Amino acid sequence: MLRITDARTGETVDAVRARRGLTRVEAHVERDDLSALRVLLVADVLARALELGGTPVATVADPPAALRARADALGIRRAEGERGGAGPALHVLASASRVPEGPAPGRSAPEEAVPMDATSMGSTSMGADSTDPTSTDTAPAGQDPVVPAPPNADLDGVRIEVAPVSGTADPSLLRMILLAAPRRQSLDLAAADLDGARETLGRWREAVAGWATRPSKPVPEHVRQELRAAWEDDLDVPAVLEVLRRVEHAEDVPDGARFETYAYADRLLGLELTRDIGTQW
Repeated sequence: MLRITDARTGETVDAVRARRGLTRVEAHVERDDLSALRVLLVADVLARALELGGTPVATVADPPAALRARADALGIRRAEGERGGAGPALHVLASASRVPEGPAPGRSAPEEAVPMDATSMGSTSMGADSTDPTSTDTAPAGQDPVVPAPPNADLDGVRIEVAPVSGTADPSLLRMILLAAPRRQSLDLAAADLDGARETLGRWREAVAGWATRPSKPVPEHVRQELRAAWEDDLDVPAVLEVLRRVEHAEDVPDGARFETYAYADRLLGLELTRDIGTQW
């Protein structure tokens, strides 16, 4: 069962009460900037995680047209539900404790390449720890403090807050870079290594294409459990990436099982890890 931090209280709660009941994942965005794009991405991954657990999901969002185009480029699925529709709601929105940096409404930030370290895409290595100078609350190392959000009568369910992003990045790598950082950690894209991100994503896609030619084997049960434990623990996507790094070189995992593992995890990540299958010959 997926458990998530509710920003109203700072406590971890069950994301859904009835696994088989329809749940709305509502993304709240107004600006066209990277922080809003991150909100849409977290909503997309949350919906994928719920679906992998057997929960039917309707995603809800009404982004500006320019932001919708950027979301399409990142493979973020389009909304299909309506606010106030059937089922309980999970609300994904920008952190109330910080003011996002970015262009004024109606203007897009320029798209430039930025660095990211290929060996540091986990939950403990994306730049320096971030601390809110206005808060004395504590949080795990590398994450911003959870500040209970002010009440909002318009939001009738769990609130999932997403920290802001500053800087610019190559759009082809942006999904990977954003997924590699904990969502409650503010992210400065200037601190990352573009070449490292490109190398890792390219290496994984090439490896998956090669593993696809080997005899198929199921995802090892202990690996499946590690993956699910990661994303069901407050949607810890960096921990999912860490599992994939271990599987990449695990001596006890056959190539066919490696392929199925990466394909399974990509149903959550949406990194198109299988896109190069059949293109090498």
